[in-house]
Amino acid sequence: MKELPTSFFIKSRFKLREHLLPSAAVVISSNRAMRRNADQTFPYRQSSDLYYLTGIRHAGCTLVMVAQPTARAAVEILYIPAGDRKTDIWDGPGISVEQAQRRSGISDVRMVSQMDRDLRNMLSGCKTIYFGTPEPTVSQFFPSNEQEIRNSLRPMLMHLGEHQLAPLMTRIRMIKEPEELEMIKMAVRITEKGFRKVLEQIRPGIPEYELAALLTYVFQSSGARDHAFDPIVASGRNALVLHYIQNRDVCRDGELVLLDFGAEWQYYAADISRTIPVNGKYNPRQRALYDACRRVLYQAMQLMQPGKLIAQVNDEVGKLWEEEHLRLGLYSRNERNKQPEGHPLWKRYYWHGTSHSIGIDVHDCFDKAIPLRPGMVLSCEPGIYIEAEGTGIRLENDVLITENGPVNLSADIPDDPEEIEDLLNRS
Repeated sequence: MKELPTSFFIKSRFKLREHLLPSAAVVISSNRAMRRNADQTFPYRQSSDLYYLTGIRHAGCTLVMVAQPTARAAVEILYIPAGDRKTDIWDGPGISVEQAQRRSGISDVRMVSQMDRDLRNMLSGCKTIYFGTPEPTVSQFFPSNEQEIRNSLRPMLMHLGEHQLAPLMTRIRMIKEPEELEMIKMAVRITEKGFRKVLEQIRPGIPEYELAALLTYVFQSSGARDHAFDPIVASGRNALVLHYIQNRDVCRDGELVLLDFGAEWQYYAADISRTIPVNGKYNPRQRALYDACRRVLYQAMQLMQPGKLIAQVNDEVGKLWEEEHLRLGLYSRNERNKQPEGHPLWKRYYWHGTSHSIGIDVHDCFDKAIPLRPGMVLSCEPGIYIEAEGTGIRLENDVLITENGPVNLSADIPDDPEEIEDLLNRS
């Protein structure tokens, strides 16, 4: 499956309608292009929620849904910007009515210039309105499209109960449909190709940015849009910075390189971490730390069972790390027994949570108060960070929760240290 079918977006809107209050309207708009500098903008990326509901990737679009208890079906209208000759010449043609209808499965597609008048008519029978982005509490340099809609409807909104769409979207996006799983699996496969290319090329003296460039080349030449997030290529002490994205240092003989990276396929993310030796061989201490991290990884994945809360998984992984830290000599059992309540010693060497949701966003929306359920996809990423030794190691897999337990979607991406050394020395 190369992309999500139109039926997926129709189903997504149906799921959302099931959670709406009676006599409710939904207004959700495209992201705006963000200025980079002067007349340049960052590469455009659609609002994840709007994409999930419509499949539309273009700027300047707004979805309006109105659910009336007496109506046989909800009103669904997609507003798109009118064509503009100058824009077409400079940036290429926008989306046509026919294209928007085919992609979204919404038959009623109108020009955005009609929206203000239409909304005033449709909202007259509503009691509640949901917006895709919250109303800002401080001045914004870049107000959203929805904020402009709010401003134009301000007198009418005084008589409506206003709610945020985010909690409802979280509820339906947390559980991945089979079509979404295919997108994630494709992103993981492309990410595997990138990692294997890094294993072929890494050597002492290679700059971090060259490894990042290899990932970019493999991802884009494989058809992926781009990285799902800024890649981390952290050699040596740089691995002690959890979100190190400068990637400007040199990989030195005897060091490890922590890679945290993932391709984005049709808006869906992979998120993988591996830690490899620059010279092709883990030294004894590196191997001991690596083996400890890998043991925790595989035990942690098995903890990700239906019914478990993320907080429970984190606590149990902390206890696993405690035993590994004792084995590694990072502190003694006597010190462990005297640790202050609420400040466990394992947190000195394990600085982050074990898991986050993965989907259209690499840190996908998730309600941590809801136990794990079949269909959820999450990371599992234990790490160990020892400032005194200048070492950071993280291993991360993408895990699907099923009725029969967790499934490692990234099982084909090497993490066995002997296999990694063999692949490094083979190149």
